[in-house]
Amino acid sequence: MFGVRSCERDPLLKRPFCYFRKRGDEIDILYRVVGKMTSIMKGLRPGDKVEILGPLGNIYPMEEAECGAKIPLVIAGGVGIASVYPLLERLKGKGILFYGGRNKKEILLRKELREISKKMVVATDDGSLGFRGTAVEAAGDFLKGRDREGFVLYACGPNGMLKAASGLGVNGYIASEEKMACGIGVCLGCAVRTKDGYKRACKDGPVFRTGEILFD
Repeated sequence: MFGVRSCERDPLLKRPFCYFRKRGDEIDILYRVVGKMTSIMKGLRPGDKVEILGPLGNIYPMEEAECGAKIPLVIAGGVGIASVYPLLERLKGKGILFYGGRNKKEILLRKELREISKKMVVATDDGSLGFRGTAVEAAGDFLKGRDREGFVLYACGPNGMLKAASGLGVNGYIASEEKMACGIGVCLGCAVRTKDGYKRACKDGPVFRTGEILFD
């Protein structure tokens, strides 16, 4: 996780972005243009300067998946795919990916994701590509009749998706998309309510165990 801001002073606060992938000495950041900061970022050109703070927070624990003790079940929604892309690369074809979006235009990097996944299932809300419904619903269909103890979950997306993914009955990890202001645990702007009280996504997360976050 990185905090990124253009060198302009408005907006003042950095925005959190997942590390997406590394190419040589460069890192890629995947984002959707939704507000002022991302609109500024879209207009950046080679040679323009940005401020970056990071890396921040923790990462997905991968011991069970890498050693083959459990099958990695990976769920991502929209640009949440950026969070799990390096995880899938590291798993070297062991991960089963369920990737969802509102429509087929939101399903990015299809060729690359198929190459680094053992199996990839696409889900769209409008049925324009793959399974009609959400990525979590597609994962639920896949899990029917299977021993859920044999899987470990990795999920990133909006809170509604994470809440649904946590209800699949598969133990594992979810990555919160809470906004981070300072990025160093001081401002408490990224507080997440957990069963052990409030925690900071930038310091204690953004990756939490399933069942740890209390969703409204």
